[in-house]
Amino acid sequence: FPHPGALELLLREAFYMGKQDLAAIAARTLEKMGKGGVYDQIGGGFHRYSTDERWVVPHFEKMAYDNSELLKNCLHCYQATGKEIFKEIALGIIDYVRTVLSDPDQGGFYASQDADISMHDDGDYFTWTVEEAETTLSPDEFKVLQLYYNIGPRGEMHINTAKNVLFIDMEPDAIAAKLGLPEPKVLDLIKTGKQRLLEVRMKRPTPFVDKTVYLNWNGMMIAAFLEAYKV
Repeated sequence: FPHPGALELLLREAFYMGKQDLAAIAARTLEKMGKGGVYDQIGGGFHRYSTDERWVVPHFEKMAYDNSELLKNCLHCYQATGKEIFKEIALGIIDYVRTVLSDPDQGGFYASQDADISMHDDGDYFTWTVEEAETTLSPDEFKVLQLYYNIGPRGEMHINTAKNVLFIDMEPDAIAAKLGLPEPKVLDLIKTGKQRLLEVRMKRPTPFVDKTVYLNWNGMMIAAFLEAYKV
């Protein structure tokens, strides 16, 4: 499980006491989480917990209270380090909450989104086979995203081993060097490819959203959104 309280303690201690080694620990942890499968790479937001020691294969459920506190961690880590990745993760959480865990008409934040559709579902909404990715993406996008997300014939899921959990395996500069492309071109292909994957994924049967509006979890998310506004 993620431990946002411990990360927040490290960041605050680093800020108030000038202990930058503690900020580095928090930053490394959040960056690895944000590049791993425990973070939804194309839809934003953090899953509930990891089922493996590499933080690649998650339990796919998403909770409002996890994402509210991890949003605060990312905001404060962005302030502490200035690294763009923490801004990107924070914006990803916000986009997910606004599009999936929010009531646009009545207001309020929903409680959670289920991990799966049924007992026989093995992360089907969130995962991709090579064939699914290749038919969704343009040839250039596929070449880049196959390296970026390590999409291969043998994925990470236990039941259907052809299913890949998306996690960042190769950085854009390394992909550019390997494929002989300018890095801005690689970044553009990642951006358009992610959008294409998201559009196709949204047409799949979608895990149930618990639309209960809990007062305490709403308080946590409201505080996180206000913090995001400030940052």
